[in-house]
Amino acid sequence: MAVDYKKILQLEAAGVSQRGIADVLSCSRNTVAVVVSTARTRGVVYGDIAGMEPAQVRVLLAGETERVSDRVAPDLAEVHRELARPNVTLQLLWGEYAVRVRDQDGIPYSYQRFTHLYRQWAKVTGATMRIVRKPGERVEVDWAGDTMTYIDPGSGAVSQAYLFVAALSYSAYYYIEAFADMTLSSWLDAHVSAFEAFGGCARFLVPDNLRTGVTKADRYEPVINPAYGQLADHYATVVMPARVRTPRDKGQVENVVRFGANAIGAALRDRRFVGLVELNAAITEQVADLNARAFQKREGSRREVFLRDEQPHLVPLPAMRFELAELKKAKAGPNYHVQVDTNFYSVPYRLIGKRLDVRVTSHVVEVFDGASRVASHPRVRDARGCYRTAQEHMPPAHRAQLRDWTPARFTSWASEIGPETTAVIEAILGSKKIVEQAFRSCLGVMSLAKKAGGTARLEDACAKALSITPAPSYTLVKRLWASWEPPPATPPRSLGDAGFVRGADYYAETEQS
Repeated sequence: MAVDYKKILQLEAAGVSQRGIADVLSCSRNTVAVVVSTARTRGVVYGDIAGMEPAQVRVLLAGETERVSDRVAPDLAEVHRELARPNVTLQLLWGEYAVRVRDQDGIPYSYQRFTHLYRQWAKVTGATMRIVRKPGERVEVDWAGDTMTYIDPGSGAVSQAYLFVAALSYSAYYYIEAFADMTLSSWLDAHVSAFEAFGGCARFLVPDNLRTGVTKADRYEPVINPAYGQLADHYATVVMPARVRTPRDKGQVENVVRFGANAIGAALRDRRFVGLVELNAAITEQVADLNARAFQKREGSRREVFLRDEQPHLVPLPAMRFELAELKKAKAGPNYHVQVDTNFYSVPYRLIGKRLDVRVTSHVVEVFDGASRVASHPRVRDARGCYRTAQEHMPPAHRAQLRDWTPARFTSWASEIGPETTAVIEAILGSKKIVEQAFRSCLGVMSLAKKAGGTARLEDACAKALSITPAPSYTLVKRLWASWEPPPATPPRSLGDAGFVRGADYYAETEQS
């Protein structure tokens, strides 16, 4: 049945909305919009056509309205991709499509027809009508069940390698890396490597309920491992463990384990790898190849979908990569230093005697007084009994004492002791990027000259230290100084068994007398 254009203009003149007109006349709202727009363009108002027959009105507007059946088809593949983005609905996409088509002087499909066409397209192509996973929403992580082997370069023994697998839920783009164990440290390092390979992090982390990630499994309130929680906070993501015995919660990573990790293990089964670095280089090549393969039931490949649709929606990486931190309590000693393991780090002298919080990573020692960070030092890993002291932490009297000293003064003093002591002082002064950091060590060496044994004992200790290493420390010199033994005393000269011998002249004089 033909639409009554005259009735449309009559209702429009009466103030009825275009949606209301479409409902009254049981026609498309787009048809109503085209008729009203055409009439306005041609300057036609209802008062001009009130006495005309409906057929005459149709002829009057036929130049544009007869194009109502010439609809512009939407790009349904693009609709499918956009529908996967957060908070995007078919209603929103249809509205944008209709505006775009009308701006190009075209005629869009109605919303009902638009959704019908999309459903038919999704059915034919195998695409899912309801998009559960959004780009950048989830990254699923797990350890693969099967292991690989490599030769330990240190011992030559064959060792097991455990495969960590991470997969982005939307694009199915994945990352695999081998580790020597499945400890918490490896688990966290694996996540950091995966995030850096992706160039960002998803909004949710979906692990299995393994102990390294989840301390206590619970369907509603799982307890997350504290260190894992720190990693999630650092990367602005949320840990959302899969339900127990519910593999569909992390279907992508299960598929990667089943097909990806197993395929890589099979492809590399006849190769021998020396060390994890060589093994991971081969795994990276295999992963890149698998990510580039075309989907069987989807358009493109994992890599194409990842780069085009998912990577732009990932949470950006923070400026600093995550490091596993150990939290401790330490008391500031009378020398305004706290002890971490076997080394000492300075804090402001006003905190002497106070218990402080210490955060220790593999590279940094940070000290906190409540919520305020009061000190930060590079961590000493390969020595014992070392001090890291910042001048600003010293009492004023100590700082004044250091200001009175200069490298030239230390060298001049050492030259008075001997060449070995001079060489040690010069080595200590040259061992620090900031020369003032070496002053306390030099003062320590100087103090040894005032103790028992004097300068000779110090010179001997310095000579032994230099024979051990060209860059001796105060600690080494002090240890050798403490073990020093004075040389044995020189015994008095002996005349042997001969005793006192009188010569012939003596006896001749005796006989004459």
